[in-house]
Amino acid sequence: MLRLNVRARLILLSFVATSFACAHETPGRQGDGAQPDKPAASLGMDACVSRALASNFAVKIQQFPVSEAIDSVVIAHAAFTPTFNYSGLKDVNQAAVVPGSLNLINGIPATRSTEESSTFSIVEPIQTGATVAANYSMARGETKPAIDFPNPAYDNTASITVIQPLLQGAGTDYNRAAIASAKLGVKIARLNFKSTVLTTIFNVETAYFNLLYAREQYKVQQDTLKLAQELYDENIIKRQTGVLTDLDVMQAKVGVATARNQLILDEQQVHNNEDLLLQTLGERDFKTSVGPIVFPSADQPDTSFDRAYKLARDNGPNLAITEATIEQYKLIALKARRNTLPQVNLSGGIGRSSAALSDYQASFGSWTGNSWSAGVTVSVPWGMQASRAAYRQAMAGVRSEETILDQNDQALIVQVRSAVRAVDTNTASVQASTEETQLAEKEYELQKAEFDAGLATSYDVLQAQNSLETARVTELQAKVALLTAIADLRFLEGSSLQRYHVNLPE
Repeated sequence: MLRLNVRARLILLSFVATSFACAHETPGRQGDGAQPDKPAASLGMDACVSRALASNFAVKIQQFPVSEAIDSVVIAHAAFTPTFNYSGLKDVNQAAVVPGSLNLINGIPATRSTEESSTFSIVEPIQTGATVAANYSMARGETKPAIDFPNPAYDNTASITVIQPLLQGAGTDYNRAAIASAKLGVKIARLNFKSTVLTTIFNVETAYFNLLYAREQYKVQQDTLKLAQELYDENIIKRQTGVLTDLDVMQAKVGVATARNQLILDEQQVHNNEDLLLQTLGERDFKTSVGPIVFPSADQPDTSFDRAYKLARDNGPNLAITEATIEQYKLIALKARRNTLPQVNLSGGIGRSSAALSDYQASFGSWTGNSWSAGVTVSVPWGMQASRAAYRQAMAGVRSEETILDQNDQALIVQVRSAVRAVDTNTASVQASTEETQLAEKEYELQKAEFDAGLATSYDVLQAQNSLETARVTELQAKVALLTAIADLRFLEGSSLQRYHVNLPE
């Protein structure tokens, strides 16, 4: 809302003709301890963006999901790494003896039996859904007194078994779905990080422009107060000579009071906007002084909707996130559909064994035993109701995300159309407000000349000052609105990254 209090002066000529550098009389931060003879260095937009991307809390926080997603891929791959197993067993059995009798085993009194075994195995899941297990075991058995031959006995057994699903659980696409989903999770996390970076850049630009506006408005008010004071002093002199009345003096005095009060409020707004800018830059103690900042050049972008929409589709993260989410839901649906099939598993294995009398080493040379196995198992839940319901849920998730994609695409079209329109509108608004300011300047000059000639009252001059200041503020608002509209369009296009030379990992 434009303020309609008393203001005046031809003040923004340097603002229009130069790069809008902030003057040193702009209020400094309260309590920042800045030395008047050591002004802070100028802070450009590129420096602000670079600092924000290094220190902004939102950017730092969004880096953690990326690391977590990368580790999820490692976890998914680990499902197909082999597992080494070892088990050792020693079993000693001392037979109880009934007093006055003999315990006989095959006619021989039994006293003690010992069994020792060690088993090594490697189990590896295969991406086809199969499980391969390689086993090796060593065993030693002994009874005292000896019952069977040989005693002690040393045995070695080596075997390989394979279990391969043929329907449910079969196929590399089924078994690699978790890996593919984890990789999509990395893509989504990086797109979310990209979205955070783009948002942070836009927030920095907005905070930067708002601070520029507040500082320039403060300068306007400083000069307004100065002119109001000059008019008040002039009216006092003219009242003493009888040219003006007490009413003229009172009106000028009210103008001074109003301008001074507004200057206090504008100074508060400057400090508030400095804090907002420092917040987006990741400031922690708010003791840093924001030095002079300048308006960046408002380079007119190409406002073709087709071009802007294509860039937004290609570079913007939001639609890409939804598309990756759809692919994740499709993987869930793939597994759910495969789970509606019966479980049919084919198994097979081969093995060799050896035995010896003296020790384990002797048994290695006599692999005389062999074995093989083959089988099939079938498991079919009655009606497959749960599996079919899970598949319907998965497909509903896919269709829901596809609908969300269409909705987001529609919203993007509206946003791009609005952003393009805002750039064009604010460009015209800057031109119109600049012309309005020039006319208000001339009007004020004429009104002041009539007042000096005694043909106009103080009230007329104050009204002209008010119109001029309103025009100046309107022009300033239009310039800031144009810069913000350009920043918003770059945000939607994703071109802010190129604008500030930000490279993100793909």
